[in-house]
Amino acid sequence: MTEIIGTAYCSTPVGFSFKTIDDILKVSQGNNLQAGLTGALVYDNNNYLQWLEGDPLTVRAVVERIFQDDRHTDIKLLTAHKLKGRWFPDWNMTAAVTQGETLRGLKLVPHLSLAAFNPQDWSEADVVSFMSAFSDYLKQRPAPKSELLSENESRRPRRVDPLSHFDRRLRSIAPDALS
Repeated sequence: MTEIIGTAYCSTPVGFSFKTIDDILKVSQGNNLQAGLTGALVYDNNNYLQWLEGDPLTVRAVVERIFQDDRHTDIKLLTAHKLKGRWFPDWNMTAAVTQGETLRGLKLVPHLSLAAFNPQDWSEADVVSFMSAFSDYLKQRPAPKSELLSENESRRPRRVDPLSHFDRRLRSIAPDALS
């Protein structure tokens, strides 16, 4: 079985528009299909939250390209870890906008509100819990695999260089990937 990792980052859009999102999604879906990547993008006018999963080296190459893209700024790596299976197996890149009442009304994770969508302030556990619940929602599972977080979950500090942070995480979860 091929090793699979999942990673999430958030960022701030530069010159947000729905046309830009459509362009990003069209290109991402084609590229991800060829590269064997899956994932999800959750966004509003002020924030992107993206989850990518696949082979460690392939994810790393895409993350590097994304982190250099000038259509967003304030990039923050939120998590990177091994997966037992894909969370978004049927989605080369799905997307959800938090401004629609449908997504805002979902109670995916009880302590996270999409009414004030601000993933920069989420802990790693918050992101994992949210993405896991979002995956469950898309798969229409009867019971989510996510668990409630403790109330005293600490917030993660901002990282100056998200790609270096990703490489450190990649070395810890897939030591042979960057050899």
